[in-house]
Amino acid sequence: MKAVSKTNTGLVRQGNEDAVLTDAPDLYAIADGMGGYIGGEIASAETIKVLKEEKKNFAGLTGDALCEALKEAAVKANGHLRQLVCQMPDYEGMGTTLVAVYLAADGKAYALNIGDSRLYLWRGGTLTQITEDHSYVAQLLSNGDITSEEARRHPQRNVILRAVGADADLEADVFSFDVQAGDRLLLCSDGLSDMATDEEIAAVLAEKHTEKAADALIELALNNGGRDNVSVILLDFEAEER
Repeated sequence: MKAVSKTNTGLVRQGNEDAVLTDAPDLYAIADGMGGYIGGEIASAETIKVLKEEKKNFAGLTGDALCEALKEAAVKANGHLRQLVCQMPDYEGMGTTLVAVYLAADGKAYALNIGDSRLYLWRGGTLTQITEDHSYVAQLLSNGDITSEEARRHPQRNVILRAVGADADLEADVFSFDVQAGDRLLLCSDGLSDMATDEEIAAVLAEKHTEKAADALIELALNNGGRDNVSVILLDFEAEER
């Protein structure tokens, strides 16, 4: 398997509130912080730190046991951020999205998702978003109140309904799915998904070279305006290794 990660401040923001984890060969994650530059940067970095520390508890687990361990890692990160706010009241309101993939011993991929950073599966030339956005606009779209095009322009498209650190009780999506030879997984912050359509992302992913494809995704977001920090992780499952 090949893994490539990229992050870029973008063309508007002064700093980068995204944090990226590539802990080969099995744990990969992106956290997109919020709550002001310093607060967002701390929230995302600290959440990734906790997740990496919790990785030791994932070893050898599969199925429901691994799902519970991933949820527990998110709960610990949530508690950690809330404790930091108690110590530093100026950071009240800080939080972060979190999307992660753990490649387990059973050959499956296990996903952890909170917020609107995304996990996509590219298989056989088809791109599928396999996480659900926990956002106000995604809820409107799901209810049929707005169209996909209206969602892309909606003034409240950055309002998320779940975030690590936001509430005492954290609800996380955790699930597993099969991966096979030739699959490509894309983890990204909304700095990509807000700046590019799924069709544009899919066109870039037709590039077979992992590094070139990752660079092209960053370039796509920047060429479309680069209004936010943008981070991507590409995981390629090669036939000779499966």
